[in-house]
Formats: sequence, structure tokens, C-alpha cells
Amino acid sequence: MRGDAAVRKGIPVKTVDVETAAEALLFMLRDRGIQYLFANPGTDAAPLIEAFARLKALGRPAPIPVVAPHEMCAVSMAHGYAMVTGRPAAVFVHVSVGTANAAAGIMNASRQGVPMIVMAGRNPIFEKGAVGARDRRIHWAQESFDQAAMIREYIKWDYELRDFAQLDIVVDRAMALAKTHPQGPVYLTLPRERLSARQKEFSFSRTNRFDTEASTQADSASVERAASLLEKAERPLVLASHLGRDPGAVADLVRLAEEWALPVVESFPFSVNFPADNPSHLGYSVDPYLADADLVIAVEADVPWIPSRTGPGVQVPVVQIARDPLYGRYPIRGFPLDVALAGDPALSLSALRECLTDRKDHHAKRLSDRAVLCGKLHRDAVESSRKRAEAEAGRAPISMNWLSRCLGEAAGEDVVFLNEYDLKVDQLGLRRPGSYFGSPAVSGLGWGFGAAIGAKLGAPEKTIVCALGDGAYLFSNPVACHLACTANDAPVLVVVFNNRSWNAVREAVRDVAPDGWAVSNKDFPLVSLEPSPRYERIAEDCGGFGERVENPAEVPAAIQRGLREVRENGRSALLNVICASS
Repeated sequence: MRGDAAVRKGIPVKTVDVETAAEALLFMLRDRGIQYLFANPGTDAAPLIEAFARLKALGRPAPIPVVAPHEMCAVSMAHGYAMVTGRPAAVFVHVSVGTANAAAGIMNASRQGVPMIVMAGRNPIFEKGAVGARDRRIHWAQESFDQAAMIREYIKWDYELRDFAQLDIVVDRAMALAKTHPQGPVYLTLPRERLSARQKEFSFSRTNRFDTEASTQADSASVERAASLLEKAERPLVLASHLGRDPGAVADLVRLAEEWALPVVESFPFSVNFPADNPSHLGYSVDPYLADADLVIAVEADVPWIPSRTGPGVQVPVVQIARDPLYGRYPIRGFPLDVALAGDPALSLSALRECLTDRKDHHAKRLSDRAVLCGKLHRDAVESSRKRAEAEAGRAPISMNWLSRCLGEAAGEDVVFLNEYDLKVDQLGLRRPGSYFGSPAVSGLGWGFGAAIGAKLGAPEKTIVCALGDGAYLFSNPVACHLACTANDAPVLVVVFNNRSWNAVREAVRDVAPDGWAVSNKDFPLVSLEPSPRYERIAEDCGGFGERVENPAEVPAAIQRGLREVRENGRSALLNVICASS
């Protein structure tokens, strides 16, 4: 490396000696904070692999290459890493076919607002005469007229690298766009000839000049309107789903709720949006409270309730606090929006509190009475969850409520839960933002296992517990994920809630045709996942610990054995828990 103090037209730059564009790409990614490159390579990755090897031999910085034996695993690993660190993650997949395999994971990242740079090889352009030109039969059939088209609806930006001269601009633009709110994945295609092209040196600015760290806040008029509605409301209700992506914003909501005695429900939570032990926390279902509310405040809630099942009164005002209260990427979304606080939710909540500062004393009796009621409803909800789990503690097949309760009681301060169906969040007693992440809203199944591996790499000091339905486990490409755990020294505890069926599909049939033939005859074609494999043996064959659990009395001890394998022995564990079907 040389020329650290160099200046290009007044801008401090770094200049490094490189042999190829691939080397320059890896060096710059690491310089911009990319710790890992989660990759499922193909023949298009040859120049990257050579560049990794050379940089390693010379002791030069580069992202750590992380092999993922399937693209869904790779993208989900990147998702999990970005989720727990708050930093952008980078992925590389194989041309058009790898992009197709990665599509569900990209959709997950898009709808969850995960900053991610997805790079894909671009089929070699030239048939001959250039380094990196076509040399395999596949190089004709794999080429697309528009490779990015298959995922363009779910990415913020896409581009194909045209020339080495623009590499620094392309990388910095990709990073900035992925990080700018609303965050999400970007897609960069890399022709093999461009990556293979011989170079001598690479210069780029010392900082990303496209970065924008500015946060927007809701306009003061909208804040005042929301404050006026809240001040007058007798029965307000706060709903939150995704606020916990910013742990600091949770603290702002807690302060507002405590000052104004606001009941808070975590509606379809993806994260911990409010501490479950706070007296204002009323659980995870809006159904008991929504119809009686005279004001609804939805905080980062893309789907605050299901209109076909429940909803507030038609005259009840709805305040939505979100970076994008209209959720413009959703084709249709009809939830009322009487007041929109658009921008950084933490800033909006803080501004709302400040606007209300001098008004609280005028409503002391009403707030005191509401706080007492909230406390009672909170205790009732907590007690109801406890009784439900304990009443089902002896059932076999094992109750999902009981299994969830046992996991919650076993979790220490170091545990982070990832839930891709069936883990009952009301049984966990979640208090800390960042200790729980739920299934992505788009439900591209197969996310959880890979995300758990990425979360472990992003937070190695944490114990990652991944709860999967057996269907979600099958979708995860489990052998690929178990191999990735072992290969990358990222032990996690996987708990399979094995009810030997697609439970969500069965429930959908019951909702659509409650008196139909399937329900009446207890015959649900296409739903069964039997005969059920011995999933624990898959874990064992991949170098991990596996155990089948059928006795409900054995659940707490089995969980401790699994945690011990992860924490003390440093290897992944899987509990195949035979659960009851609903």
C-alpha cells in the first residue's frame, strides 16, 4: 500500500497496488467496513477467489470470505449479520441462476429494511479474446437479457460494473444507497472480464462522499396535531412492530408511554419494541383492545391489525409514526392515516414528548387512573400466558406454549432468539431490544437458520437460539446451513417445533372454509410432512449435537444440554421437539 496521504483534486485518497479489479473491489469493501463476504460462488467467482488468495498471502486487508453452500443460506446469513450489527452486509452469488435462488432472501431483506449489497457475477460478455471470456458451455445458456429484472421490484438500485475507472464510485454509491433510509438491498452485477482485467494501482477517496447520515423528523404541525389527539384521548392504544430495529427508539417510546400511561401492544413484532415487564405492555394481540380505543398510534407497524378480523371504529383517528408511513413499496395498503409522523421514529417520538411536556399536569387524575388500569391488564396478560403454558406442560405431543415457556426461562442475558414460526413470543418475557427477531413480513421461508449463523458471526459473544417450524427447517436447506455453522465456527442452537405439517397452511384452510370438507373430515391434503425425518441425525452427521425430544418433562433438561453444547463445547446443536398440531 502507498500514497495514504495523497490528494486528488483536493480530496484525500488512498492508493494501493493491485493486480486486478477484483483485488481493488475486495480491498475497498473492507475499507468501507464490510467484515464478511457471504458467498455462494460459481465460475464467475474465479477472479475473486484469486484476489482473496493473493491479498491473504500478502497480509493485506479484505473481507473474510464466508462460504454458504446455498444462495438462500448466503443471503440469510448476510441478513442476520446486518440485523444484529446495524451495519451493511455483502453477498456474492452466481450469475442469473444464483440470483434466482437468492430471490426469496432478497425479498425478505427488502421488506425488513436490511442494508445489503448483493453482488452477482455477470455471465462473461465475450466469446473469446479477453481474460475471463467464456470457457464453459454454461456461459451461453446462463446469460440473461436483463439479469436484475427478476428482483428489481425488491431492490433499491441495480447496476452493472462497466469499467474499472468507475469502481470506486459504484461501490460507494451501492453502500450509501443500502444505508440510506428506508434501508434495503442493492444489486451489483460484475462481469468476469471486468474483475479479471489487469491493473497496477487503485485510488479511491478516504471516505464515502455519498454517505448521508442526516435523519429526518416529522414536521412540527403534524407533531402538534398528534399531540392534541393524544392529550384528549381517553382510551389511546399504541401498536408497535418494527421499532426495535433502533434500540434507542424503544427508550423514547417507553418514556412517552410511562409519562402518558399509554397501553402498548406489540402487533406482529419483528423485534423487541417495548419491554415485556413494563406495566404498560399489554401483550401481542390487538384483538382485546382495538375496538374500544378512541385513538390508535401505530409505530413502525406495516400491518397494525388484520382488517378482516378487527379494527378501530370508523371515527377513531389513527396516527402512524414511521420512516415511510405510506409504505409506498406495498402495492395496496388501506390502513387509515389521519396524522403521519414521517421520519426517524426516535426523533418523532421525542418531539411528541416535548410537545406534550407542559400538558401532563392538567390530566393527572386521568393519567393515574389509566396507569392503574394498564397495570392490571398487564398483570392479567402475563398471568394468562403463564397459566396457558403450565396447563399444557404435561401434554404429549409437546405443547408449543410449554416449549416456548421453557426456552424463555432458560434464556440468559446473552441469548438472542430468532423465530421463524411457532415460538410463542408471549412466553419469553422479552425485555431487551435486540434479544428477539421474528420472521420477515414477506415470509420467504428458509430465512431463520441462515440468519442465525450470520447473527452469530455479527455478535459472537451472544448465544443464538433459532426456533423453526419443521417446514421452515426444510426450506432452509438444512445440510447447507449445518455445514456453514461448522465451517465458519458459528455454533447456534436450533429448536425444531416439529408438528409434522404445514401448520400455517392448515390454519388458512380453517379460516377460508371453517365448515368445509377439509375441516369436517379432518382431511387436509398437501399439509402433511410425514413421514417425518430424524432431523437430529442431520445435525449429528454435520458435526453437531442432535437430540429428539418427545417427553414434555424432558424439555427443560434438553434445552440445557443444547445450550451447553453451544456455549461450552463450541458446536451447534439441534433439538427435534415433537410438538402437537394445532
